[in-house]
Amino acid sequence: MDNLLQMAWPFILMGVIFYVMIYRPQKRDQKKRSEMLDSLKVGTNIVTIGGILGTITKVQEDKVRIKVAEGVEFHIRKSAVGGVITSAFTKKESKKETPAQPEAKPAETPAEGAAQAEGNGEEK
Repeated sequence: MDNLLQMAWPFILMGVIFYVMIYRPQKRDQKKRSEMLDSLKVGTNIVTIGGILGTITKVQEDKVRIKVAEGVEFHIRKSAVGGVITSAFTKKESKKETPAQPEAKPAETPAEGAAQAEGNGEEK
């Protein structure tokens, strides 16, 4: 009996590690996602699992209608909602400036272009 208990300890320990490392975090994440999907309401900015950004215009039991552009709305399943976009994210996006464009070089005249094409660029 004592020998059997000694052999079972590694398996019991692996079971506890499996529960703590894999099962509990997965259940916690699943509960968090379920709460997020239940809290969806009209006017919420979301991102789908496909990366489409939109605003919810109608919520039904298992699907939502989102507006992605002016005059463009479509229905998706609630399970296709990847997450809610927070106001901090939208503020950050609106503050993001477009990078400065490098200054354009002046266009070459046809004579300069032809001279460079013929040789090393020196005129003869």
